[in-house]
Amino acid sequence: MLHAAGIDPETDIRPSSDGIDKGPKRLGHGLDAFFWSGGLPTDGLKTFAERNALRFVPIRANLVAELHKQGGATRYYRATNMPASAYPGSQLGAPVPTMAVSNLLITRADADPRLTEWLTRIVLRSRDGIGAHVHSAQLVDVRTAIYTDPLPLHEGARRYYRSVKP
Repeated sequence: MLHAAGIDPETDIRPSSDGIDKGPKRLGHGLDAFFWSGGLPTDGLKTFAERNALRFVPIRANLVAELHKQGGATRYYRATNMPASAYPGSQLGAPVPTMAVSNLLITRADADPRLTEWLTRIVLRSRDGIGAHVHSAQLVDVRTAIYTDPLPLHEGARRYYRSVKP
């Protein structure tokens, strides 16, 4: 991503490998910024944001398009917005342009379509309950959940999504 943004990671930055647990605590104490990828909200970042001013740097769609030009697995990243509700009080309460990669529920290709249709239905109908423990589950949208590239959508899941198509 740094190359896509025109930043040379060898000469333009001083890398740190603190991770999500130490990174937020080091902001303003020798660390200017950090990358992180994870579900929303991430506990370490949420705790930090509750006590400190936090600014997310937008990753706009044109940067994601530039990243795709690098080829390989970069094509699985997509432009999206982080909802303002993920970290209340940050970024003036506005959604933040960012990039994401899908989390997939995966099964064998030869799994019974009735079972996968039932499982897909149960998981999607239980989003709020699951979301109490894994916030990102609340953000699953049946209109976009069908995009499973590079894996094909299982026939049972396809049947479920067709049955609830808006």
